Amino acid sequence: MLALARTLWRKLRKMRFSYEPLIEVRISREAILHNLAAFQNFKMDMAVAPVLKANAYGHGLVEVAKVVDREDVPFACVDSYFEALILRNEGFRAPILVVGYTPLENILGSRLERVAFGILSADELYRLAKNARERVAIHLKIDTGMRRHGVTQGGIEEAIALLKANPRLALQGLYTHLADADTPGSAHAARQIEEWNAAVERFRAAIPGIAYFHCAATSGAALAKTIDANVMRLGIGLYGFGTGEEPLPLRPALEMVTRITSVRPLKKGESVGYNAAFTAPRDMQIATIPAGYYEGVDRRLSNHGAVLTRDTPCPIVGRVSMNITSFDISHLPGVGIGEEAVVISVDESAPNCVKAIAKTCETIPYEILVRIPAHLRRVVV
Repeated sequence: MLALARTLWRKLRKMRFSYEPLIEVRISREAILHNLAAFQNFKMDMAVAPVLKANAYGHGLVEVAKVVDREDVPFACVDSYFEALILRNEGFRAPILVVGYTPLENILGSRLERVAFGILSADELYRLAKNARERVAIHLKIDTGMRRHGVTQGGIEEAIALLKANPRLALQGLYTHLADADTPGSAHAARQIEEWNAAVERFRAAIPGIAYFHCAATSGAALAKTIDANVMRLGIGLYGFGTGEEPLPLRPALEMVTRITSVRPLKKGESVGYNAAFTAPRDMQIATIPAGYYEGVDRRLSNHGAVLTRDTPCPIVGRVSMNITSFDISHLPGVGIGEEAVVISVDESAPNCVKAIAKTCETIPYEILVRIPAHLRRVVV
């Protein structure tokens, strides 16, 4: 009843405050489901858990969650308790694992159903065992070589003893994270997998009934046959980007579009934008869009990136500003205010696809995606 009331209220609110946004982030349902299926059908005897942290890698936490909620997944991964709260409030039904750190008071005070918490250290496990008065579902992280979080190999026996002595701690899963799985033939990854497999053997013998063992993320999929696990966590691969040794036919799922808000001539010798960073070498026609680095257009694209108008690349000219980017449309006669411009293209051959933008900015696709601000409207198409 409460869920129905919430749904009705959201619909009424949308009707009351309906408006057309200047910028729209379009998420392809077909691409998300295609990518999920590509990993589910890959050469692994593992279930696939979608990772929805960091606003679903910039794609929209709630929007992507609703796409995968009806799929055959063991659980969904988020980084924070706040994200778990949002998903449950929005009616997401699948089990949730909070893989990041959760303060003890939030774990103990949680009333969310089918939410498990990642425990990231022996000290955190001890404090939870000492203070838990009700059953708490947990996944224990093992440090196999990343050296950020997890119980070390030397602490495993103590952790096992603590878990066996505290029935309120329901160990649903064991997990780790590979530091170098995207490097072909990585000796570091091989050592981590060796340590992981040994840890799994010890836990499985000591505590029967652990449901989930997960080690590999997207880049570790190609190593699945060497890993003792029954689940993989699918992060960047869900959104169409692979980083492993064996490429899969993935499809980028995100496109960011806006509209042209200004068209004007720029005479030879005139400058546009801050610091006069671009001076016209000839008479030109310049357009602007209401998207700058606040909206996720990386400032490093100044005088280097491109926007698509009428499916045609248009070079960015001058500095990318906070809320405005200018670009050259001299080669497109008749372009007018209100026409659509593609800021981030889903076409992998375009100069403003995510991979091309990341290459221009000398960074990784992850950074380009997660910096798309959450306030921009996501639309599943």
